[in-house]
Amino acid sequence: MPELPEVESIKRSLSSNIVGQKLENYKIYDHRTNRYNTKKPTIKESLSGISRKGKLLIFDFEHYSIIFHLGMSGRIQVNDKKNKHTRARFYFDKDTVNFDDIRRFGFINIIKAELKIDYLNKIGPDVLEISTKQSRIIIDKSKKSKSLIKDFILNQKYMSGIGNIYANEILFASRIHPETKVNALSSNNWKDFFNNTKKIMRLAIKNNGTTLSDMTYFLPYGEFGSNQNFLKIYSKTNCFNCEHIIDKIYINQRATYFCRKCQKLKN
Repeated sequence: MPELPEVESIKRSLSSNIVGQKLENYKIYDHRTNRYNTKKPTIKESLSGISRKGKLLIFDFEHYSIIFHLGMSGRIQVNDKKNKHTRARFYFDKDTVNFDDIRRFGFINIIKAELKIDYLNKIGPDVLEISTKQSRIIIDKSKKSKSLIKDFILNQKYMSGIGNIYANEILFASRIHPETKVNALSSNNWKDFFNNTKKIMRLAIKNNGTTLSDMTYFLPYGEFGSNQNFLKIYSKTNCFNCEHIIDKIYINQRATYFCRKCQKLKN
């Protein structure tokens, strides 16, 4: 958390309000948040747009791009007071934007605008924009991998945007057991996976993302997401389809939910 739908919802909320405003100044308070920046360039330019790839949020200026990775608990807040979790503040001519991060896994990277494409090419294609050609490349890579499917789809170098919540939801919708070896998936498995990924992500975006009981995620102006009301497997007790008891295991320390009747292991 936040994953693609949350970052996209943040992007849309911000775009209608701060795009076009001039950045007067900014301060990054935390060295971990600032770990990729050796210098602090002066950016007194108007924000020309806000973009996203996978779980990355990008503020686009004429000469620079400011890239945010929200990590586990990062959030963007507008016109809020500085607090003990505020890692950076951006002072626009009308509004102030905070980057708050309780657990400090997120980061901000400031790069020259002409380097943006190369930077974003280091991660896999955005799962909402995967082309037929890109899907074939992903499948070819999966055949050479010994990873479990859940680990594979969470690896942002193959495809970007999926985090733990939506990995659970997508695999459940596709009837794929999370411990299935990725090289054992059939072409029909992959077809279901790509189709369900887009459906689930689009629904979550429509619902402004998922706000869990810890209330960590909310939009820049304080609104909560509502997609938690549409989750079918994550943190559930009984299967949405057959009412069988849901199994919970940990794969690489990530909570993993599945129905052993609907998602049979076929390795």
